[in-house]
Amino acid sequence: MWFDPLLRAKTNELAYAVQCLRDALLLHETDSGARKRARKEVDKEKFGLAVEALACNLILLSAIESGPKLAVPRSHGFLWRGDGSANPVYGQHFLSAIDGLASLGLIEEEKRGYRLSARMRVPSLIRPSAALAQHLPLAPPGWRSVKQIDDRALIILKEGKDDDGRAATIAFPETARTRQLARQMRRINESLRGADIEVTGQNTGLSLGKDGQVIAPYRRSLRRIFNNDNWQHGGRLAGGFWMGMERAERFERIRIDGERIADVDYRQLFPRLAYVRAGQPQPEGDIYNVAGDGSGRDGWKRLMNAMLFSDGPLRNWPEGTLQHFPPGTKLRDAIEMLATRHAPIADLFGTGLGFQLMRIESDMLIGIITHLANVGVTALPLHDAVLVSESKAYAAADEMQAAFSMGTGSSCAIVSIEFCPQ
Repeated sequence: MWFDPLLRAKTNELAYAVQCLRDALLLHETDSGARKRARKEVDKEKFGLAVEALACNLILLSAIESGPKLAVPRSHGFLWRGDGSANPVYGQHFLSAIDGLASLGLIEEEKRGYRLSARMRVPSLIRPSAALAQHLPLAPPGWRSVKQIDDRALIILKEGKDDDGRAATIAFPETARTRQLARQMRRINESLRGADIEVTGQNTGLSLGKDGQVIAPYRRSLRRIFNNDNWQHGGRLAGGFWMGMERAERFERIRIDGERIADVDYRQLFPRLAYVRAGQPQPEGDIYNVAGDGSGRDGWKRLMNAMLFSDGPLRNWPEGTLQHFPPGTKLRDAIEMLATRHAPIADLFGTGLGFQLMRIESDMLIGIITHLANVGVTALPLHDAVLVSESKAYAAADEMQAAFSMGTGSSCAIVSIEFCPQ
């Protein structure tokens, strides 16, 4: 489980327990000689903030049935970012809090992080010891005493990805436009914070999502991420607990307003937006049915979207694509067939258009979930889809269709609804 610096005590009882734990750690610092001078009040506040965030993470970790470890950052490059974007939880006070918990036997350090290469690192891992239960409510459902605050950075600008698929965050000056983008996110988060959203089956324990974050309904604070040092690239939303769940699990476990959910999504949105960009009419039928008989659809989908995102000709098969084609299929033949089938947009392949289309997609989703919130419909965004209660599915579909038609001038129906399998 990846450490979350945004976790805080939700109840007065937990806040008091954290304060007592902080005082115990401060006293141990003095008695053990680990610190020669007493901390100033401002330093005590920083230390207490680190202790609170660590305590809340450890409470959640203890509630996860699979028994994972907590990955905590220790590198100076991360804890002391030169661009000033480091979370206030981080700093020397954060490392001191970890060391103090370990020194008192309240956590066990499983592994200290180290570099595998210039780009890859193994994280530092910790877990709570049995003694920590004397200080914090580790038994389920103690995790319900934890909350998540909004990230100070509601909009994030990133560089392009490196060879390992990672992209560093970039500092940017505040402008009227960035303030507007942040206000949009703030309103969305305020709406989600007051919504009736639950995850079933959590009375005895929690589970971990595929993103390395705990699946819990308090994790509904979203941020918007832009790519390639370009405000016109990307803009997708991130941070929601539902984003780390498997598709079937979402249907099974998420409840909105006490109801099961429906998944309302755009079909073939990126290539359809490419047709709009090219000024061409929308094609009939399934855009990804390139072969004409439905065969290899997933492969054609992957290949087509890879060509929309590629900045130049594709040299290799996109990951997970070749397996969907007949044995012996050559990449150049597949690309030629795709370009012939979609000749009206063939000139857009290899131009890196995908991130611009993603920005259009994200703008549409922002408008949709904002409108739905204004009419009392809770919508959880998921790239080119929203999750809503079953009774609101058709209202969401109508709004999504209207947003596409208004934004593109096309009346082509491209919205589908999937209800929970019975």
